[in-house]
Amino acid sequence: MKILLGGIPLGCDNIGDEAIIAAVVGMLKESVPGVDLTVATADPATAELLGVKVVPPFGFADRPLDGFAEAVREHDAYVWCGATGLSDYPHVALALLEIAQREGVATYVWGVGMDDELNPVFFKAHGKRRLVLKCLGLVGWYERRLREKLRRRIAALLPRCRGVWLRDPQSAAMLASTGFANAGIAADTAILLSRQSANPPTHQPANPQTHKPTNPPTLGLCISTQRQVADLAGLNRLIDAVRASGAKVLGIPMNPKTDRALLERLGVECIPGTSPEAVMEAAANCDVVLSSRLHLLILAANAGTPGLGIARGSKLANWLSNFGRTVEGSVYDCDWDKVASRVLAALKDRGKWDATRDRAYAELLARLERARGEFAARLKGEAPVDWPRVSVLVRAYNDEALVGKTLAGIFSQWPPPFEVIVCDDNSKDRTREIAAKFPVRFVERPEGPYKPGRTLNALVREAKGDIVVFNNSDAIPRDPHWLEELVRPLVAERRVFSFSNQLPRPDAAMLVRKDSERAFGDGKVQATWKFFFSLASSATWRQNLLDVPFDEEIQYSEDVEWTWRNSRRKDDPVKVVYCPASRVEHSHNYSLGELARRFRGEGAADRVIFGDCPSIARELMGAARETIRDWAYLLPRPKGWGEIPLAPVRRLVQRLAHWRGAKGAAA
Repeated sequence: MKILLGGIPLGCDNIGDEAIIAAVVGMLKESVPGVDLTVATADPATAELLGVKVVPPFGFADRPLDGFAEAVREHDAYVWCGATGLSDYPHVALALLEIAQREGVATYVWGVGMDDELNPVFFKAHGKRRLVLKCLGLVGWYERRLREKLRRRIAALLPRCRGVWLRDPQSAAMLASTGFANAGIAADTAILLSRQSANPPTHQPANPQTHKPTNPPTLGLCISTQRQVADLAGLNRLIDAVRASGAKVLGIPMNPKTDRALLERLGVECIPGTSPEAVMEAAANCDVVLSSRLHLLILAANAGTPGLGIARGSKLANWLSNFGRTVEGSVYDCDWDKVASRVLAALKDRGKWDATRDRAYAELLARLERARGEFAARLKGEAPVDWPRVSVLVRAYNDEALVGKTLAGIFSQWPPPFEVIVCDDNSKDRTREIAAKFPVRFVERPEGPYKPGRTLNALVREAKGDIVVFNNSDAIPRDPHWLEELVRPLVAERRVFSFSNQLPRPDAAMLVRKDSERAFGDGKVQATWKFFFSLASSATWRQNLLDVPFDEEIQYSEDVEWTWRNSRRKDDPVKVVYCPASRVEHSHNYSLGELARRFRGEGAADRVIFGDCPSIARELMGAARETIRDWAYLLPRPKGWGEIPLAPVRRLVQRLAHWRGAKGAAA
């Protein structure tokens, strides 16, 4: 397997980023034997140092994105790995994800963090633009617009990834606020590094020796220049207070250029080393570390040294919360005299740090190990041991334009389906030919006039999986999580029939789009209806349908008939569960004639299923109410103005056809 690692500015004088990539490389080499790794970096020496191939750092270090498509398509997977990229430089990392996805490469997000403060370089107005916007009173509007654009990008791209694991629960909560709530939680992979090697076995935590107090007591210090310290005089007072106590201040710059320049300007002697191992060695020779750089705190903890944090966003507080601690202040607002008192106390007494660290690392490593196992399984296409066997059943007829996309989406799922069965109803186009290009098993439908229940029952009998998933040949999975989200409610409970969220196609008419959003969406509207279910993308345990098959006589709404009948059973009823995170693209721009035929069939079925035969007056009132909703939806959307005159016609056709169908069935 060939994997390209990137999404962070590697080889750009950030020791923390180099610690991350070293740990990720070591983890993947152990987790995926024989893996062929390539790292996007500005430092060619990475190839020999980590035993990998290298490509340029596309999108970073003044390197354009040009050439990334050619590089990534040579790989089986692209991994955005580590750092705080979701808030520091999301526009670059998301652009790389989008290109990889467009090239058909499996994408993953691993160990990335998200700060509560977006990088002001990219998400604040600056210079003349800020001056103009301020005069117009539009600074807030402009910056909200930037944040909303990021939210939309995240919502569009992350669901298409095969897997997303963030480095801490706080980052996952921040990401969920953008609308993506499916991230797993790992830990910062750099906790795997030891002072001896940049590629440790991933099951081994850093194992510090018993701490021996240094002579003189030593404070390790690093203050980043990425966010300027507001009170440098206060920081100078802290350095003077530490020295006045007889202790030493040792600079441990995490950026060998900018951090070192600041520390030397403050009169602090710095270590010469520029590797993660050198940083851990220096931290091991300190009694406490004070840093505004996250990865100095992490590498110091690896070496067994306690850390105090000066915040520039939430990431340091997130890390320190693992040890029951919080930051001492921020680069913007800090009582340096109070921090000096905390440093002097820590130089004298470590307190319960060693026991606290051992407990925290045990929890972090357990979390990381669980996520690493999931990540490795997805890379290798393996289903979890306890995951049920899933048979996906696809009914197809004259769907040559869509069946390939649907099957490609099905075979991109993790966990993967156990089998995919296609029943082609004698298509007159290339549907069967296209489907045959995929590893599917064909099953012929029963002879005689088409009855949907009879075909569905035959497919269920042919299936060999524990769970059967029905997915129409024109219902295209929108992301690699469709199947997992659809099946998840069935894992804990047998008597369940779940169904997916159906999104309108890009070419859907505005009224079709409105109906789809209202029927599916967040599920709040459908929850107010008497009953709602759709078989187009749905799942249940196979045994449920073997015990009680579909009705083989009804021509329409056989799915609604089965779920309604079985959900109302007094003994062991079936629970119908809507899964909004399981998304397929499925809609139809029916002509008025097609609309009339469909609603007449559904009206007849509703009469049989619910015993309901609405009056003509009730149907007309329903048409009027829905037309008003249509107009309310279309008026704010200029693209839909052409459909305003058609709205009452469509609703009358639907309702009158439904009434005729119900009346005919009653007769």
